[in-house]
Amino acid sequence: MFDPDRFVAACQDALHDANPAATIAALLTDALREPQALADAFAAGADKPGVVPLYRSDALTVAHVISAPGSRSPIHNHRMWGVIGIYAGQEDNHLYRRDADGLADDGLKSLRAGDVFIMDPELIHAVANPRGDLNGGLHVYGGDLMARPGRSLWDPDSGAEQAYAFERVLEYTARLSS
Repeated sequence: MFDPDRFVAACQDALHDANPAATIAALLTDALREPQALADAFAAGADKPGVVPLYRSDALTVAHVISAPGSRSPIHNHRMWGVIGIYAGQEDNHLYRRDADGLADDGLKSLRAGDVFIMDPELIHAVANPRGDLNGGLHVYGGDLMARPGRSLWDPDSGAEQAYAFERVLEYTARLSS
């Protein structure tokens, strides 16, 4: 049985390690050996899309994330390391890098149930759920996901870089999603 409180405590402990992202990736890999246990632990909140913080501080965010079928986020960054573990569905991470002309495509990282992805602090991506069912995962970040200074998102129409605002992410996601 997956215990979210115990997982959060283990993530807090991992912050004292030399490489917290790697330690948390190992914790997620272990938890995802039984994806159904995570689905069962979050069953009460897994029927609608959203980001539900399980823990949030200046040093750490642990969130249960559900993505709607066909949803797409705008391009954005985090300015902190992150570790994503998927227990249901699929999450496609469209990766970008800065170049002389702005942003350039840097590939695709598709995650399915059981997959774990460590995100570099400088990663720029857009997230999509390409399937017809909900996607479920645990996301862990090395800072406060909602209030991290210096974050950006990119306007889906103009491609212009903007200061990150969660309300604008929700607006763009609604527009981009099928």
